[in-house]
Amino acid sequence: MNARERLLNVLEGKKPDRIPVFTLIPFGIENGRFVPEQFHGYEDIDEWRKNDPLYCKLTDTMEKECDNIFLFKPACLDEQNIFINPRNVSIHSKTDDGNKVTMVYEAFGLQKTEVYQMGSGHKWITRHFCTGIDDALRLAEQEYTPLQYDMEPEGKINKLGERGISWCTIPSPVMSVCRLFNPQDFLLFSAIYRKEINRLMDIAFERTQSVLEKLLERTSSPVIRFGGAEHATPPMMSPYDFDRLVFEYDKPLMDLCHSMGKMTAVHCHGNIRHAVGRFVEMGVGQIDPVEALPWGDISLEEIRQITKDRITLTGNIQFSEISNESSEHIRERVRDIIRKAGPERLIISTTGTPPERIPQRQFDNYNAMIDETLKYRI
Repeated sequence: MNARERLLNVLEGKKPDRIPVFTLIPFGIENGRFVPEQFHGYEDIDEWRKNDPLYCKLTDTMEKECDNIFLFKPACLDEQNIFINPRNVSIHSKTDDGNKVTMVYEAFGLQKTEVYQMGSGHKWITRHFCTGIDDALRLAEQEYTPLQYDMEPEGKINKLGERGISWCTIPSPVMSVCRLFNPQDFLLFSAIYRKEINRLMDIAFERTQSVLEKLLERTSSPVIRFGGAEHATPPMMSPYDFDRLVFEYDKPLMDLCHSMGKMTAVHCHGNIRHAVGRFVEMGVGQIDPVEALPWGDISLEEIRQITKDRITLTGNIQFSEISNESSEHIRERVRDIIRKAGPERLIISTTGTPPERIPQRQFDNYNAMIDETLKYRI
């Protein structure tokens, strides 16, 4: 069974020959081979990943031994583009001190400041376009033309072949609204300005649905992966808020995906005790990174009891463990995850991806995770 067949079997609830293992390391394909590449959500300003020898060795190992998932976020459904078409964004200023690059962007009289760390995938937004609810409402009234789906990712999907599958990652409406503001401000505004936030959520939903309909007709990706639910989980928000801002808006979009023959997945960090039950109701087929106790508020056994054979669990080795623990610790964590959550409808993976060069300990621990998972046959 090749990697593509194995992953599809697991996601469809069928029995694979072994448990899949996925590093979550971003990769691209050049001349038919895997190479390091920037991860969606990061904006590298140089090719530091390709200049890291251990990064290159790891992507080599992934190609030969792992069950790879090519993640891409189409520009037409990037959360930054749901309210502002890129054609309306201009560069106000750029400052480069050799170590960090500071970019100030302007759109409709509003400004956003981003700081990039050279030689890494670190990026900080120090000022969002909207500093108050009035900014967002004014922005929502501006002329808006949605982007069309760029077919460029489809070429990479085709090159992947039997070495894995692709995830088309899109933002939940709650993410598109949240990212207009400083996330802390969004939490405050969602409680104080419910009518206004609901208006913004409705706009985000309508635009997402319109573009998603066209994307579903064109993409060959078997999985549409939603991101953003973690903005509405405890302790940031209550189960009631999760239902009104995630469940009520995401479920119709997922129903649309299902009607077009696509599987749905959800990326959600944090405390997911309430969310897991809702994911089952929404027909979600896969969740990651499944942060169980002590990092979340629910055990792997409880998660599996709720999801049963309906959802594939992907995780849940913490990136902090990959960075700081011993290889034997990682091996035992793999065995523990399989005991508690598996072995079926399970993908062993990490909860994050390296935002900078890979040191020897991380490299050794990634290999320990891969080697230990490969020992297990179903």
